[in-house]
Amino acid sequence: CEVKMKRRNLIVTLTLSALFCTLICVGSFIRIPMPNMMPITSQIFFVLLTGLVLPIKASTLATVTYMTLGLIGLPIFSGGGGLGYVLMPNFGFIIGFLISTVIISVITESLKKRNLWQYIAISLLGVIIIYIIGILYFVFITNVYNNNDYSAIWFIQTIFLPFLPKEIVCIVLASLSAYKIRPYITKIPQ
Repeated sequence: CEVKMKRRNLIVTLTLSALFCTLICVGSFIRIPMPNMMPITSQIFFVLLTGLVLPIKASTLATVTYMTLGLIGLPIFSGGGGLGYVLMPNFGFIIGFLISTVIISVITESLKKRNLWQYIAISLLGVIIIYIIGILYFVFITNVYNNNDYSAIWFIQTIFLPFLPKEIVCIVLASLSAYKIRPYITKIPQ
């Protein structure tokens, strides 16, 4: 009986991970091209939702699978895919997705009762983590690896400010969605 339960738990974890990995992939194809910068995508919405809704193992597996699939060559990142994507300035955001998802899941799992404001605060933290890692990586690749000399103001104006309104919408929508969805996910035996 215990073996059946463990097998069922594994199947549930793998299924939820695959579903949310697919949603993150789909989010990279929902994009608005921007002149001279990264496109606006809905990936962050799905990354936040993954961390808020899934338990730690499932959310981590979903994000690691997304990264792995992109690095082995599937064009599921906003700018394509493949191992060479590590040298793209925006790869730091992908790393931020993983770290953010893990932290969001850990915090959400630790809460006994969850309300909408907690989801919003956790999502805000998740976006901050994504942007800190993403911008630092972008600065490293752009200024150090590619030997450019862009100022901090340029990075803020190019990488952060144009995306801020979209991120606020993502935080609110992911929090509202998680508030409604998570009670059903937690009822699934895991």
